Amino acid sequence: MSMASREQMEAVSTLVYRKFGIYIGRDKFSRLAPKLERMTAREGYSGADELYGRLASGDAACLDRLVCYVTTCHTFFFREPQHFSDLVSDIRKHGRHGIRIWCAACSTGEEPYSVAMTLLGGGISDFHIVASDLNRDVLAEFNRGIYHGSRLAQTPPAVRQRYFTPLGDGYYRIDRGLRDFISIKNLNLMDPVHFPEPFDYVFCRNVFIYFNEESRAQAVGSITGNLRIGGTLFIGHAEVLLSPPDNLKKTGSSVYCRIY
Repeated sequence: MSMASREQMEAVSTLVYRKFGIYIGRDKFSRLAPKLERMTAREGYSGADELYGRLASGDAACLDRLVCYVTTCHTFFFREPQHFSDLVSDIRKHGRHGIRIWCAACSTGEEPYSVAMTLLGGGISDFHIVASDLNRDVLAEFNRGIYHGSRLAQTPPAVRQRYFTPLGDGYYRIDRGLRDFISIKNLNLMDPVHFPEPFDYVFCRNVFIYFNEESRAQAVGSITGNLRIGGTLFIGHAEVLLSPPDNLKKTGSSVYCRIY
């Protein structure tokens, strides 16, 4: 099976950036190459030439599969938990009802489920979460609701007992009742995204590290356009918005508020 040439990897990285905003520099080609090899083998292509040919011709199904191989999906329940307690505090402070939350780039669902479990544990049930990602494979795993115990390492014991059922072999099924509070959507932050109603809170964490300044600004603009005035954006603790739009004001560690 032929390996992708450097020219083909250049072309794929350009395509991935243009379509998904994910920046893969030449220094990351050593990581890109095995991903393309894996895709070639698993998707039944004869080699790198066929894969590249399909992508170059605009094959939508091939492009849809590509994103499942180039995106990073490492996460776990209750990651960066301070944001969840901040969320509960802010809701109580403002006495909000009919709360709308967007978990953008939700991966396999640990974040939106953590938000739901935190709010319910805080006595807050008048909320709905829209969870989105551009990778259909992770959304399918999210919808299955079955997780290895390693993803629950930071989950409080009482929460684990309340919401997770052991299945054996180290796997757990999450309480399907939580799905009543969550809608799952396949969305690309590089596409124009317009929700019918603005959100009170948006979580887009540990995503911007894969973007460059241009694609980051485009995604933030899309997010901010769907955030109500006075609404809050949470980003990852390891991330920083070097040039946030004028209508976003930093109010805490990796926390921004839309001010107009």
